[in-house]
Amino acid sequence: MQQRNEILKNKNSDFFTEKIETPHPSNSLFLENQPELAVTGDDQPRLALTGRALPRLESARFGDLSYGPAVAAWAQKYMGKTLMDWQVHALSGQLEHDATGKLLRSQSLVETARQQGKTVALSALIGWWITEFAQLRGTPQNILSTAHKLDRAEAIFMYLQPILTEYFDGKPLRALGRKSVDMPDGSRWEVRAATPGNAHGGSNDLIVCDELWNIQPTVVFDALQPSQIARPNPLFSCWSTAGDESSTAMLRMREQGINDIDAGISRQLYFASWSPPPGINVDDQQWWAWANPALGVTVSLDALVAASKSPDRSSWLRAHLNLWVAAAQGWLPVGKWAECQTDTISPTGGTLAIDSSLDDSRYVGVRSVGHVDGTVTCTVEFAVESEQAMWQEVVRVLADPTVNLAITPMLDLHLPDVYRRRSQTVGYGELLKYTPLVRNMIIENRLFHTGENALAEHCDRAVMVKTQAGSALSSAKSAGPIELARCMVFASALASKPITKNKPVLVVING
Repeated sequence: MQQRNEILKNKNSDFFTEKIETPHPSNSLFLENQPELAVTGDDQPRLALTGRALPRLESARFGDLSYGPAVAAWAQKYMGKTLMDWQVHALSGQLEHDATGKLLRSQSLVETARQQGKTVALSALIGWWITEFAQLRGTPQNILSTAHKLDRAEAIFMYLQPILTEYFDGKPLRALGRKSVDMPDGSRWEVRAATPGNAHGGSNDLIVCDELWNIQPTVVFDALQPSQIARPNPLFSCWSTAGDESSTAMLRMREQGINDIDAGISRQLYFASWSPPPGINVDDQQWWAWANPALGVTVSLDALVAASKSPDRSSWLRAHLNLWVAAAQGWLPVGKWAECQTDTISPTGGTLAIDSSLDDSRYVGVRSVGHVDGTVTCTVEFAVESEQAMWQEVVRVLADPTVNLAITPMLDLHLPDVYRRRSQTVGYGELLKYTPLVRNMIIENRLFHTGENALAEHCDRAVMVKTQAGSALSSAKSAGPIELARCMVFASALASKPITKNKPVLVVING
């Protein structure tokens, strides 16, 4: 008790003046691997530097005020853990606040390979929120932590509950399938499995989801997120490794984050991805540190090399390189799409292709412009979340009278009549004809793009299937959404029609 009182006496709660310390990327040297829960900081000797501390993809920051350093201080003080640079960076991104202390994010998604210390970071977040942040807010806080399996969710409880009990007089409940901690100020932390039967009910200030890739979208969007609607300034914090084509909830949040990054805007969702760039050679070990920020601390190169020899190649890519992979081969050679990047595209003309995602949660547009030399350049014009917003973007792009429109049958019904003469309908039949054509253009260096992350992700994961009628990109076979890749195919094929320069004709009128 004396130890607990001494710690509480020395607590620093002046969080509004905390600044984010900019982490630094470092070279990759390697130490011994450790099992989950992945350890961190001082748990191992510092004989080598860590992996890449900064994410490859990250949402634009609002400013430099964040509670992230406060969580790191809490972890050091109560957990005896020195958080790694990447952990502090991820926490700082999702815990940005304004000058009044109000959180600027309501959702976050952090993805890395396995064994990087995600569990330690999210445990520190829960512990700090229910103690120091609850005291700062002055009102009891309701916290829910969950995972795709109950034993995974309860592992966090077994790790953090003794700390809350010893230092903060938390009262634990350890019933089978029902674990919680009640704090003296009325705050409560509950642990549940992320299943339809367990996720409903409650009103939560903080929800922490571990391994989002295996949690059903109905649980996320119909049960968990609605439980925060009545809470002031809540946070839905998700941590995960890459999933597969069935990971609908994670893919939806991930696509939103990437689209915001491409647009250069800061919104309610914070997204950070430690992963290799699309299209790299996955056997080139220089890229492994991009997905393993704890390389040299909790993960060793020898362990990754051993794991790479697994006969289940897809599982290795997902678990240890944090790559979304498909069951079949991709449609482009490795690294080819990245080679086709250019800096500019004509501001006028070309063909705009529009389409929606399979779940109608996104509407996208890609414009391609053909050139006299037979090459084509494409760019993402927009990625929005409603049909109304899509039509506003279409009006903006088609304000240029030299732009034509390629539209899918579902959207054609709502096409304004003023654009009918400048549009044509494209569907699966056109995709069968155009996919091989556009693929050849990419391989022959006749198609270029302006480097958007979302388009690169879609093209990298797209899978081409062959039928008797031709070859087409397949949404069913691809590991995630590919609507931008489909639009790129439609627009680029139509824009590739030969362009001729007509010589001026001299007309003589006899008078």
